[in-house]
Amino acid sequence: MRLGYCLTLCLILVFALGGPVWAAAPPADGILDETRALTEETHRQLAYELKLFREDLKCDAWITASSFTANGVTLRRQAQITRSEWSGQRPAVLMAYDRATNSSAISFAPVFWERYSAAELVEIMQDTRRTLIDPKLSLDERIAVATRHWIDRLRVMESIRLKQSLWVQRGEKNFSLALVIVLAGASALAAVLGLASRLREQRTDRRFRFPEVHVSMRFGAPYGGGVTAEIKADANAQ
Repeated sequence: MRLGYCLTLCLILVFALGGPVWAAAPPADGILDETRALTEETHRQLAYELKLFREDLKCDAWITASSFTANGVTLRRQAQITRSEWSGQRPAVLMAYDRATNSSAISFAPVFWERYSAAELVEIMQDTRRTLIDPKLSLDERIAVATRHWIDRLRVMESIRLKQSLWVQRGEKNFSLALVIVLAGASALAAVLGLASRLREQRTDRRFRFPEVHVSMRFGAPYGGGVTAEIKADANAQ
């Protein structure tokens, strides 16, 4: 009897100080629905969509629905703690819903804030909160619509990020190719200019001398060889 009393007291203390007792291991399908907020069909569909999302974005994705939050611990803080416990340092997103207060929170791993625009992530959080308090929808519909909204938004953001990364890589490749071509052209031009400079120096150093010419004697006159003289006389002279 004392053992039963001790166990009961331990449970009371855990609920009073530690908040809701969630499974030590994360749910296999990514959904922990303690309040039966989802129908079996919706639960199955969302579990499948979360599976595809995890495979596409290479990250963890979780949904929790509870009806109790410990005093002094906000739902946002509880979502951060649970995401960290379930995913560690891996990229992950967790959407938490508290049925008792009709409140919600989304916790993104730090890597999400590094990959994507903070403004877009905050907008996702705000849109999710508005959807989960929409009185026109049933709770089952609210959770399903909110989940699909942030799944679709993150898919689009990841697609844009990958395309931008590819453009940067192509730009860097084109720049590298252009740089190689410019450097090769500059090297070729420098080689041509160097060769021209050397040829110019060689031509400047050259000296030209007139060759020695041996002129033979003509008619016994010294230095007469090769000399032509023209004498003009009067046409009437004899």
